[in-house]
Amino acid sequence: MSLSPERPPEPLIPPTSKVSAAIARAVLRGGNYPWLKHAGFLRREQSRRRGGRRFVVRRPDGVRLDAWFSPRDSGTGLNGGTQTRVPVLICHGIFEFKERHFDRAVWLNERGHDVILFDHRTHGRSTGKQVTFGVQEREDVRAVLDVAVTRGMIEVNGGAPRVVTLGFSLGGGTVLQHAATDERVAGVIALAPFCDFRTAVDTFRQCFAPWLDYDWVQRGFDQASAEAGFAMEQASALEAIKHIDAPVLLVEGGKDPFLPPRVHSEALKAGRGDGDLTVVRVPDAHHVSLVRKRWPELDEAIAAFLDGIERAG
Repeated sequence: MSLSPERPPEPLIPPTSKVSAAIARAVLRGGNYPWLKHAGFLRREQSRRRGGRRFVVRRPDGVRLDAWFSPRDSGTGLNGGTQTRVPVLICHGIFEFKERHFDRAVWLNERGHDVILFDHRTHGRSTGKQVTFGVQEREDVRAVLDVAVTRGMIEVNGGAPRVVTLGFSLGGGTVLQHAATDERVAGVIALAPFCDFRTAVDTFRQCFAPWLDYDWVQRGFDQASAEAGFAMEQASALEAIKHIDAPVLLVEGGKDPFLPPRVHSEALKAGRGDGDLTVVRVPDAHHVSLVRKRWPELDEAIAAFLDGIERAG
């Protein structure tokens, strides 16, 4: 006799937690695969011909971050090209690399924005052993900005440097965490961010393996995170968004099954409270297609957000 459709499957609990910890360790290795070091060659060369150039940021823990500066097109600044627009720093998602977002960088260059991109630790050409879902990555963002300012890639016009950070998925959660502690951030654009690491683990579990027991999966990630030197609760965009002074643009994919808006975005909206928050939903976008395709409504929202920051000074 078949089971009733209303009856959920029994949780599949393997006899040992070593399996769940091994799964978690694989996730925390991120995109640290040899072939990623050579990915995006053609896009890098196209950017190089437009004046783009590579730079490296060294972190105290020995990690080397591979970064790229993509300069604005000449004559595209404010007031007929005589005034620099606010620069933008882009953070990619997990299992990605910076070149995946070169198209967005070029679009921003054409609008007059200098753009900085970098590979997260354990991704692309950067080194490292584990992803920490914002705990170390938010400090990596700060370090990349420090080097960019020192080398004159971000101009300082009489006061503190100002930058807009833009991140997708892992990068979205990271830029929110970073913005809570860095006064140089003039605005944050978070595309499909996670509200916190523990919740992200569970919504991915529900999407890919709902028959696995919640506690069993979480124990594995608790163990792997501790081995990597951080606690899951430390990776929280939800806690960070309460302390961001700059305006935030939150972008949702209406059909996102991995970080569904009903869970992650709703929590972030509630956490933001009365803070300056603009929410844009792209109804037909899944998680990955949100950044793989060009959505006119998303372009318009980002352009309006950046223009608003320019007007505010």
